[in-house]
Amino acid sequence: MEFLFAAVLSLLLTVMSVPVIIRLARKFNCLDYPGKRRFHRAVTPRWGGIAFFLSVIPAVLLTLNLDRTTLSYTISSLILVVTGMVDDRRQLGWKFKMSAIAVATALVVFGGGVVVRQIGTISLGTISLGWFSVPFTFIGVIGVTNAMNMIDGLNGLSAGVSCIAFLFLGIAALQAGNLPMAILCFAFVGTMIGFLRYNFPRASIFMGDSGSMFLGFSLAVVSIQLTQQGSHAIAPLFPLLVLLVPIFDAVRLMAVRLLHRGNPFVADKIHMHHLILRNGLSSVRTVLLMWSLVLACGIAALAAVDGGSVSLLVAVGAMIAVLAVFVHLLVLRKKAKQYRMRARDLSSAGRPQTAASPRSRVRDREIPVLVKYAALFMSKLVQ
Repeated sequence: MEFLFAAVLSLLLTVMSVPVIIRLARKFNCLDYPGKRRFHRAVTPRWGGIAFFLSVIPAVLLTLNLDRTTLSYTISSLILVVTGMVDDRRQLGWKFKMSAIAVATALVVFGGGVVVRQIGTISLGTISLGWFSVPFTFIGVIGVTNAMNMIDGLNGLSAGVSCIAFLFLGIAALQAGNLPMAILCFAFVGTMIGFLRYNFPRASIFMGDSGSMFLGFSLAVVSIQLTQQGSHAIAPLFPLLVLLVPIFDAVRLMAVRLLHRGNPFVADKIHMHHLILRNGLSSVRTVLLMWSLVLACGIAALAAVDGGSVSLLVAVGAMIAVLAVFVHLLVLRKKAKQYRMRARDLSSAGRPQTAASPRSRVRDREIPVLVKYAALFMSKLVQ
């Protein structure tokens, strides 16, 4: 029952440490002010990631042996938390943060042996990466870390997504008999539950980059360790499916930015949660909807894991299709709203306006109904 002890201990440590960190953040002026890309109206302290580190690491060290993998992970996490703390205070820029993530990744790869050596087994055998193992690991860890950093845009969104992801990864670890990874996962589950008390629905503190980078990095490391450790390994596509929502959104964002010849690492307002908000949902229902999508991916992963890599690949493809259609509907609704605004402007200026086609009128009626009913259904499912 060590994993339950880790969860309870990390939860208690989080609940006790967050109020102290709030006072420290205010003292050192590490505050998030309302602005163009902000949805909060009050000045809010950052540095929630400090509470994550101070709560998870003691719980892990008390229940696990301090081997080179645990030590390299702890040092790497400390580097990211400190980098995030400074960035939350002074805005270091994406290049500095990417460099810090690369250094942390190098520590766990070369110091802890955390490497993706194979990506699944099919009828023809195991698909080994060979010489591409280390580059692939760097791409994966940096990608997941940035995906979790990008999704941190609403109260409780990143914390809830991480909590659900760690829960399913922890269940998979228990089923595979990988107790060390189960302990780490449930320590994060306890921490996220404790943090959500202060972060959702109203936030008295934000996790900041110190938290989002630590969470993303930890999810990546846990995913690799779960899928590459011999007899305890699970199919590598399992964590991909569990983390599909933030990964899908990050890949879509970067593709759109590159297509428009923009910087893929510069923030904007085209995230999935932004699109949902523009379709009339409140921030709370938007977060619940995003949590529900992650929950659906986790349930699909557990249902398909016994079928091996092929079943998981089918499930990943199906969920990608669902997410793509969902985002397409959101974008269509946004364009329909823009069309109506232009039509009103033309009408008020006395210009003749083109009548909307029957297909457009049906689309305008159907899309908001689909999105709102899906949100209501999924929010009730979570509750």
